[in-house]
Amino acid sequence: MTDSFKLIAQFLDRFEREVEGRQLVSAPPEFQLKLRALAQGRLPQAERIEVFSSLNQNPEWIAELANEIKALRPNQDESE
Repeated sequence: MTDSFKLIAQFLDRFEREVEGRQLVSAPPEFQLKLRALAQGRLPQAERIEVFSSLNQNPEWIAELANEIKALRPNQDESE
């Protein structure tokens, strides 16, 4: 092993035990329906406030909203 790789391996070994994280949890199915309605612009104002509050508490769910928005985009292959 070269010295560079040895140094990196030692560095990773030293910090590996200290790294902690949490498992990504998908939004519940009923919330996913609200995200879809929000992306489509059909979620009532009162429910939007609730959804944004839930997204604020669970920022990992924002990716699911982004996926819903991307799904609404026209297929790039069809536009060419």
